[in-house]
Amino acid sequence: MVKDPRLVPMIEELEQAAMACAPEAREEVRKRLHSMIAQLRAEGHPVPQRLRDVDEMLTDASVEDRFDNMPL
Repeated sequence: MVKDPRLVPMIEELEQAAMACAPEAREEVRKRLHSMIAQLRAEGHPVPQRLRDVDEMLTDASVEDRFDNMPL
């Protein structure tokens, strides 16, 4: 649970962006998400599990994208 209610809309927007983004936009959303997680930790807030799950999903997709473009 996030203690600062001002962060809730930002978190929800990032979650929605992550779920709806095109593959070419994933990296930008992932960077924004990492920034949000760093901000939460710096301010002493716990990072919600759902945010960590979205981060993991975007990181996995980013790694897969790198391998998709690798020549054989």
